[in-house]
Amino acid sequence: MLAEVIAAYFPQLVELHNYPPANSVKQKVYNFETLNTRVLKKLGFTIPRHVIEDIVACKPGVVEQVLNTLQYKMAKYRERKQPESSPVGGSRVEEEQVSRAADSDRGTNRPAGLGGGAKVKSAVDNEILLEKEEQIRELQETVEILELKVAKLEQLLRLKDSKIQKLLGKGTNM
Repeated sequence: MLAEVIAAYFPQLVELHNYPPANSVKQKVYNFETLNTRVLKKLGFTIPRHVIEDIVACKPGVVEQVLNTLQYKMAKYRERKQPESSPVGGSRVEEEQVSRAADSDRGTNRPAGLGGGAKVKSAVDNEILLEKEEQIRELQETVEILELKVAKLEQLLRLKDSKIQKLLGKGTNM
């Protein structure tokens, strides 16, 4: 699916026949590794193995982070390639592709940030914001876990104190 997203914007980068539909975890991982080596490397980033495994395992929030990063990298790639591919004497096929891409941009909810400089800055800001929000969520989860542990330790402490009191009471009765 990620290959299809990239192919929609940069068809020259992706050969979709390299990514067969997959239901098995092994095939999904293989598809992502192939995408990493053949396509994402050209965009200037790769997905680490542990993130690929998280995506394949359907962990919440992981795909969104990868898509946000991909969006930013695609915008950077487009900015790098635009000066090269914008000579005045372009071919008719290129003009049709650009026209089709512009038409599809207007008709779909294309990710923000694949346009001009302000959109790229916004995409970067959004990416940073998402990273910070994820860090906050992780820290909140850690705090909750620690609070539960403290409560459990307090309960054990009260239990220990009550047993000590019972034992002291038995010791004075003898």
